[in-house]
Amino acid sequence: MSLSHDSALAWAEQQSASATPRLGMLEAYALQRHPEALAQAGPDGAALAALVAPRGAGAAMRDVGGWLVGLGLVAVLLAPLVGMASLLGDPVGVWRMSIADSAPIAGVCFALAALVQLVVLGVWAARDRRRSPLWLSVSIATAVLGAIALWFGSGLAQSAGFGAWAGWSLPIIAAIAIAVLAAALQLLLARAPVATPEASEPATAVGGATPHAALAAMTPAARREVLADRDAAIASLERRGLLDADVAARARSASLGSLHLLDRA
Repeated sequence: MSLSHDSALAWAEQQSASATPRLGMLEAYALQRHPEALAQAGPDGAALAALVAPRGAGAAMRDVGGWLVGLGLVAVLLAPLVGMASLLGDPVGVWRMSIADSAPIAGVCFALAALVQLVVLGVWAARDRRRSPLWLSVSIATAVLGAIALWFGSGLAQSAGFGAWAGWSLPIIAAIAIAVLAAALQLLLARAPVATPEASEPATAVGGATPHAALAAMTPAARREVLADRDAAIASLERRGLLDADVAARARSASLGSLHLLDRA
């Protein structure tokens, strides 16, 4: 993925007169053609490196997995709602379905919800069992919707003498049982989410500290090109009054990969 600006100078010239530009971001744009070095140039560099890094097969598989999870959530959220609605009809009574027509719809919908719940529960139990408030809420909602559908459908079936309800109600009962089991396991066995580790800071400092390997491994020509772009961007910000002369001087003397440290000064 390409960035919105092809150089640090282009990025600097797009900063508005009221902006407070981050020097870490300035240097990140200067390093954008060197992804390994970019990743070591502070938090801004690491963020841009993730954007410009080539996407491999693993990323594509994660995208597919994300879509499958999303579709599964849609199925498990909508299916119980559709199933319950088929039995209850609309709130104002404009349309109603007979139990003979609505029972199969409810049965299929809750069968789908039960299947998705069961698959996700199996994956969750086999992997890290991390706590998921979203999945806990979905499980509780499925159980509640199933209980309402079962109660209402049983009353309709009894009133209409619809004997086939006993079979169509089994998926509803299964969905309720699996949802209750999933919610109980979430509450009893789930482990707390792993805290996201803070981005490690590059071992660089202002004024001659030793840079990381990828920064140090850049060819002299590449370093000159990056530093020239970086200095031109600093000069542009200083000329427009977005950087004080003292900060600009410190930025120009800073070692490559360490400008983000000046953002905290």
